[in-house]
Amino acid sequence: MLRQHVVNNAACTIAVKQVSLEEATRFGILSCGEDGYINEFEEKPKKPKSDLASMGIYIFNWQKLREYLIADENDPNSSKDFGKNIIPNMLAAGEKLWPYKFDGYWRDVGTIVSLWDANMDMLGNTLMDLFDASWPIRSKSPIKPPHYAGPDSRIQHSIVTEGCEIYGEVSNSVLSSAVTIGRGAQVFYSILMPGARVEDGAVVRYSIIGENTVVRAGARVGTDPDGSADWNVATCGPNIEVGAGAVVKAGAMIYDSVPAGEGSDA
Repeated sequence: MLRQHVVNNAACTIAVKQVSLEEATRFGILSCGEDGYINEFEEKPKKPKSDLASMGIYIFNWQKLREYLIADENDPNSSKDFGKNIIPNMLAAGEKLWPYKFDGYWRDVGTIVSLWDANMDMLGNTLMDLFDASWPIRSKSPIKPPHYAGPDSRIQHSIVTEGCEIYGEVSNSVLSSAVTIGRGAQVFYSILMPGARVEDGAVVRYSIIGENTVVRAGARVGTDPDGSADWNVATCGPNIEVGAGAVVKAGAMIYDSVPAGEGSDA
């Protein structure tokens, strides 16, 4: 991408990815002229003219970037946004903007489902290989002991990171650091953020459980897909509690604690 930026003497190079026209309304969409340079850019258009989506990854000529940022800062009507202001202003001024067409793995995680999909992608090792030694993924890892699997635990096709304690069943799921799964608990097709706890006998299916959230004993969060139009991944926000025996329905998005024995479809 940097090489193309230099060769094409661009003021800005934008990484782009081909998407379906149905998805295009969620992205900044650009079109190119016969010379290959970008000649039109529209942020989240209702009627996309192209299927080339901005990945939100840019390389700028520093002098140009400084010039347009200063002008944007002095514009009281600006939204202070690259897609809404900086890029369109550069285009309007006739600057050279080049599209770098990326053909590797990339997924926008602007929706709950796309976040869930991206985590499920990690389990496949076909779209994304976490263990490719030639292209290591750098991240900040907490200092925790190795994960522990209890004598009656069952772990299948899942990513289990440091500090986790597993006493129940985990399948097709991604567990962040320091997650605890109690005895008799089941976690299927779910994403658990750091410090989440699923207590004895609780069931979590097709869900995202936020950081430090506790699913108390016997509670149920999410369900398997049933083909209905309103089915979706269930989401529990961070630092809340799903009370013992409570039910959080498929598609629910909760950010407040649910009392014991109560259901939620918020």
